[in-house]
Amino acid sequence: MDDAGGRADPRDTAQTRALRDALAAADVKRLVRASRENDGDEVEQIRRRYVEG
Repeated sequence: MDDAGGRADPRDTAQTRALRDALAAADVKRLVRASRENDGDEVEQIRRRYVEG
């Protein structure tokens, strides 16, 4: 990802992007499962991770 000045973050490698994508995919699966099971607490926990950082 680029910072505000358009410079690439040196820590943002293909490996870190792949890991971040895999973790996001796992969260999507957890979110779908929690939604199907009406587990509002789990849905809220996942939502907070992405909304609040």
